[in-house]
Amino acid sequence: MQKISQMFKPEDVRKIAALSSLELSDEEVGKFAEQFTVILKYFEKLKEVDIGELADDDDQRQVNGRDDICTDSEVSPDQFSPYLDGKFFKVPRVIEQN
Repeated sequence: MQKISQMFKPEDVRKIAALSSLELSDEEVGKFAEQFTVILKYFEKLKEVDIGELADDDDQRQVNGRDDICTDSEVSPDQFSPYLDGKFFKVPRVIEQN
C-alpha cells in the first residue's frame, strides 16, 4: 500500500476501537489508520468529479415507490423472539454504562 499523509492518527483509531468495544494491537492500529486514510483520500477524489450535468437533471427523476401504509402483520411477535416484555423484545445489554 502506498504511503500517504496520515489523516487518521493512531489515537483516532484507538478511540473508534474503544467506542466499538474492540481490542486492537499496535500493529492493527497502524494498519487501520493507514486504511482509513486511504478511504478518506478516495472521498477527496469524489469531490473532484464534475456532476453539473447530473445535478441539473435531478428534478426530472421520479421515484415510483409504494405508499407507506401501516398494516398489521400476520406473524405474531413471539415468533421473532421468545423473550418478550409486553410488546417489546428483550435483548442482552451491549453498552455498558459508567
